Amino acid sequence: MDAKVKKQTLLVTALNGMIRAMGFLLRILMSRMLGAEMMGIAELASGVHMLAITPLTSGLPMAISRLTAKANEKERTGPVTAGILLVRQVAVFLIPAFLLFSPLIAGWTGDKRVLPSLWFTAPCILILGYSGVYNGFCYGIKRSYLPAVSELTEQTLRVLFTLCLLPVLHDLTAPWLAAVPVASTMVAEIAGLVLVMVILRIPLEGSRDSSKWKSEILHLAVPSTVTRFIHTLLRSVTSIIIPLRLMASGLPSSEATARLGMLNGMVLPVMMTPCIFTGALGMVMAPRLAESDENARSCKQMLFILFAAGLIVSVLCTVALALLAPLFAIFIYRLPELTALFRAATPLCFLCAFENLTGGAVTALGLQKRSMYGALPSSLAALMLTWLLTAQPVIRLHGVIIGLAAGHICCILWNGWILFGWWKNQTVR
Repeated sequence: MDAKVKKQTLLVTALNGMIRAMGFLLRILMSRMLGAEMMGIAELASGVHMLAITPLTSGLPMAISRLTAKANEKERTGPVTAGILLVRQVAVFLIPAFLLFSPLIAGWTGDKRVLPSLWFTAPCILILGYSGVYNGFCYGIKRSYLPAVSELTEQTLRVLFTLCLLPVLHDLTAPWLAAVPVASTMVAEIAGLVLVMVILRIPLEGSRDSSKWKSEILHLAVPSTVTRFIHTLLRSVTSIIIPLRLMASGLPSSEATARLGMLNGMVLPVMMTPCIFTGALGMVMAPRLAESDENARSCKQMLFILFAAGLIVSVLCTVALALLAPLFAIFIYRLPELTALFRAATPLCFLCAFENLTGGAVTALGLQKRSMYGALPSSLAALMLTWLLTAQPVIRLHGVIIGLAAGHICCILWNGWILFGWWKNQTVR
């Protein structure tokens, strides 16, 4: 790994670590201010939020990054202007449709109190679509730190707005109080986008001339978008069925919603810790893999470095979280009953990071279309296990963890098979 890659990876990791730490702090304070049941409402809204922004945030950044890295100096703004045009065209239809169907979506979640949160989600579709395009351009020109700086700005403002508004607006009804963090997120995302636009100052007057890039962007972005959409859709469905299956196991509705808040709002975010590093490493390495995808030896060396570094960090984080489970449960969240849940979920730490590594490598090599075919079976396996096991009184939330682990393992095996095939073909050549 050359010095520049090391420097950018460490910088982005440090910034992402700060972002994740602030988000973690916000979750802790929100859990104390709102309680587990309100956190459950927030998690239901978060699942829909992730689903709504997926079409414009999942495949676009990597597609723009790859095309920008491979383009010559004079054409590097072409993918950006084409991406912006594409975001506008999709958002014109997606935002009104989302607003129109928000009451119906709120009913599907099983808790109509999420409706105000969904209204604040709608503008985020356009905002984050723009951000995804600009972030992809930054990765493509190897200025990986700039998206992280933008996200740090967003996270800082989000924390400040949320913590300032919640005490002031504490008399609001539960649905509107749960929407405060979403509204704060929307405002913070606007600020982060403006920051990147001001720094880059990319002229967009040539948007019409850049339409030739649109087909290439769609070719690269659609498979990743479909894959992420499937995962996000089934994850959102999982968030909806967890309270229903917990009620089937004998818990009252309020307790079931609170358990969802404990798992999705407190435990699972901690399990994503190693992705701070693996995500940063993958985004820094992706444009370099794109530039050298015709040089098999160079690609193999970078892939070896990617997996070696990522696995070391993942194992260390997994061991650390297993040892620190009581600390998170008792001293941070003040819920001793979370200790067993933290320990049971610890394997997800390694599995999330390893899936992140394999998925990032497949996408960076331009093989995301093959990865798409494994997304639905793995997600369905996770959903079915969650449905069957969560309703068992002796298992409950541990059934969700088993389902998630099965889904991650299926994705890892599928992506591993794709990478093995690519490696074998390069060896034959």
